[in-house]
Amino acid sequence: MINRNFTLLWTSQALSCTAGEMAALALPMAILITTRSPVDAGLVATAIGVAELVAKLPGGLLADTVDRRRLMMFCDAARAALALTLALALATGRFTTALAMVTGILTAVLSTMFSPAEGGVIRQIVPRERRREAVTTNIVRTNVAIAGGPPLGGALLGFGAPLVFLIDGLSYLASFGLLSRIRYVHPPAPTGPDRPRRGLRHMGDELTRGIRWVFRRRSLLALIGFVAYLNLLGRAVELLAAVQSSDFGSEPVAAGVVLTAAGCGGIAGGVSAGWVLKRLRPATVVGAVCGSWLVLIPLTATGHQVLTVVAVFTLVFALPLIGALVSLSVLLDSPAHLQGRISTATTMLAVSIAWIGPGATGFLIAGPGAQTASLVLAAPLAVMLLVLLTSARLRAAFNTLSTGDPAESPMAEAETGPAEREHGPVKPG
Repeated sequence: MINRNFTLLWTSQALSCTAGEMAALALPMAILITTRSPVDAGLVATAIGVAELVAKLPGGLLADTVDRRRLMMFCDAARAALALTLALALATGRFTTALAMVTGILTAVLSTMFSPAEGGVIRQIVPRERRREAVTTNIVRTNVAIAGGPPLGGALLGFGAPLVFLIDGLSYLASFGLLSRIRYVHPPAPTGPDRPRRGLRHMGDELTRGIRWVFRRRSLLALIGFVAYLNLLGRAVELLAAVQSSDFGSEPVAAGVVLTAAGCGGIAGGVSAGWVLKRLRPATVVGAVCGSWLVLIPLTATGHQVLTVVAVFTLVFALPLIGALVSLSVLLDSPAHLQGRISTATTMLAVSIAWIGPGATGFLIAGPGAQTASLVLAAPLAVMLLVLLTSARLRAAFNTLSTGDPAESPMAEAETGPAEREHGPVKPG
């Protein structure tokens, strides 16, 4: 690993993210087993999604205001208590939908606060020249958790839902212990015109500073717009491939194979992202992803399982490359005192239209059919690729994005101080 502090952070999150994915499967299953009401399970899932969205901007502001390591430790301790509460309630027969909703919402809010704080800690503990490696290593960690957590959770559910939440709670306690050993110094609040403004009348301005920072950087904004449509397509293609490969749900095993292929593609893409970004310029990466998706999306609608699996694997393989571009631009170029808000702003914008994908795909499959649906979904990619190929200005703008190459000017370092070396904490600047 990069250094001792990053190893502690990465290990803590590998444990808690995998257990969290297990719990994400176990919670709706526990509701269904207890109440036999899919409506209750759906309402809890919706409430959790809304809580995540609402908490993003305040979570980013909080991560920019308080000591980030302490905030992460608080979130882990609180999430451990919530998970152990669910385990106890299930074991004693006191589990209810109301309890599931409250604990699910609180866990989602805590996780939303944790994420931007983690990004700020990485900025401080990892030298600038190794941040690309840190970002891509974290992408691999996330995809391993997504691919491995649900199957493991499904297997453990056979021994009872309390066991899943017990393991989830213990993973957060282990993460708490590992985080406590990280050497980290929170950078001081800026002075002058960048100093934070206190009071309720300035709250809206402080919450939206990250969004305003993103909108002033057109190359990053264009990339985020591209990512937003890829996220929409990702959700749409997942449904399209699962429906077609399983013959409209009659063969659920085939749908599971497709989802496994997606998880494996994400892991492979994360492992390869650092190598690719080191050798290809950002505009080339964007063009290659755009062109490959344009070709591959129609293959997911053929109903041929092998073609579908190969197409889904390759499609998802590309997502970490684009995700790493966004993450690196934020991690390398954003001011330290705004990184939490900028991070949450980019996340909100990147997923802003993703929810449209499954609904639109369902209507298209039911109407014109799967092949037409795939062509309609892919058509905007042809426009994007054409614009990229014909606009030298757009290509040049994309190529200004930071990717962690040593030759790049360390613009943000002047604001944050030197990153931590192998054996000592950062000196805040």
